[in-house]
Amino acid sequence: MMGSSVITRPWIKAGLSALLLESEERVLELRRRPEEKAAPSVPAGGGAPLQRSGAPSAVQEVREGQSRVPAGKTAAPQKSPAPAARMPAAARPAARPAAQACGADLLVTPGALPVESWPESWLALKNRRPLPPRPLVLWTYFGLGEDLTGVPDEDRRKVIVRMLMELRHPGGTHVFWPCNLPGEENGAALFWSGVKLLNPRVLLLFGSDTRDILSMPRSLFPFCEERVHGRLVIQLPRPQALAGDEPSFRRALVFLSQRLNFCAKRRA
Repeated sequence: MMGSSVITRPWIKAGLSALLLESEERVLELRRRPEEKAAPSVPAGGGAPLQRSGAPSAVQEVREGQSRVPAGKTAAPQKSPAPAARMPAAARPAARPAAQACGADLLVTPGALPVESWPESWLALKNRRPLPPRPLVLWTYFGLGEDLTGVPDEDRRKVIVRMLMELRHPGGTHVFWPCNLPGEENGAALFWSGVKLLNPRVLLLFGSDTRDILSMPRSLFPFCEERVHGRLVIQLPRPQALAGDEPSFRRALVFLSQRLNFCAKRRA
């Protein structure tokens, strides 16, 4: 048997505390103290001492004070307690909510009001025609309230209708909800009230004025996207700007098609 410097050193570094030996005689030999090993073993009939290539006693038990392992049994590995188990209960970090632990976004609708407390004008807008049950994208822009409750602006109408036709998404994928109504306040809260009711995956904003009235992050610019309150928010230029600029319209259409490619796979 080779010396401990060759065979046992890597095992000792890995945490070895005992050896498993099949020979009970070998176990007893290893347990003998060094001074007891000094006397050579002599065969009964005399002659040269037996040459035994025994390993040092340190191989049999590395750490002082550890319990010995009976022959024929393996030592159970000594596991260190987990860091949290060593910490006092008061010092342990509090468990995260399930949604945060899973990495899921928390959907928030700041200032949203229950439907029963909506003003009559917003209730009338909601009940004017059936809303899609599971829309994926909610569109809004400054002036949408006027287009929905009064005479629509022709330039805005043409841009929006053309963009919807070019996208060719299934019916019920898109829904329009205003960020304000003419002559009324609290438009942002009622916008978020509609978002909570319709529960879309994406909010599509046209124009920085829409961004500002809804208190969206100032880091949102045309042809940008950002996750806000758990939903993806996409911003494009104002419809009026796209109406008279064909290159900008084509760019907006390509940008939107790429971001909303999941809508094309939807089945009505």
